[in-house]
Amino acid sequence: MTGCKKDAGAAGKLTWQGLFYAAAPAFLYTALTNAVHTLLAASGRFSSGIRLQAVSVSVCLFVFSWYAVRVRLAVRDTDKRRDMYRYPAAFCYVVAVVMCGVVNNYLFSMIMSVVRDFSSGYFEVVKVFYTKDLWMEILTLCIIGPAAEELVYRGFVYQRLRERGSQQAAAVWSALLFGLMHFNLVQGVYAFVLGILLAHITERTGGLATAAAAHMAANLVSVLWTETDWLDILNQSGSRQYAAALICLALMGIFLSYGNRMTRLEKKQGMGQKRIK
Repeated sequence: MTGCKKDAGAAGKLTWQGLFYAAAPAFLYTALTNAVHTLLAASGRFSSGIRLQAVSVSVCLFVFSWYAVRVRLAVRDTDKRRDMYRYPAAFCYVVAVVMCGVVNNYLFSMIMSVVRDFSSGYFEVVKVFYTKDLWMEILTLCIIGPAAEELVYRGFVYQRLRERGSQQAAAVWSALLFGLMHFNLVQGVYAFVLGILLAHITERTGGLATAAAAHMAANLVSVLWTETDWLDILNQSGSRQYAAALICLALMGIFLSYGNRMTRLEKKQGMGQKRIK
């Protein structure tokens, strides 16, 4: 994402006006999604909540994609000199995000009994989205939804924040907004943690493709874990659940570290080829 880089000396000047400007696409995305969802529900043509969500998010994805082209939003790294390490780095980052999602699911299952009264919004979401219509869930929750959210939150929001402040501030604020816009405690915490990691990946890779692929993969694992028996190996309890969480956390750290190493090598390769020219 070539447009989000900023000189170190200019960082740290993020203002409340800048925050509001950066957050505007997220507010618009939420408002537009809800408006389309309400209109479609009122038409009576959709009996399934997941189908309503699919159409609503698709409309928003089309609108924001059009606007991204119009304003020439930087969504990919155009440097062709760094292809050697790009795909290994992307693979490592995708696995790291998936492991992060699995760890979060273990943690939530451990504390759900304590905060269940504060998670009613999450259970309402589960009732709407998890309807045993597996392919529609995959299309909506694992493809269309992540694509739209990455364009909005790691594209528009993060890039606008990055233009006005440091990488750390942009990552935290964009992730916080990403979490808040889920409007329930469980998904909010999950989205915040994932948002920090996805912002880091966006910064390291210079584009949205890897972050979007990682987001899709994490959601796919969550859907398959919930709706099928394909990932029964992840269903652990007691001390095994704690052990599984620690193993996944270690794997997340390992793959994230290797992804960072690949991107460093990628940049060094690009700089070396630039000097030769």
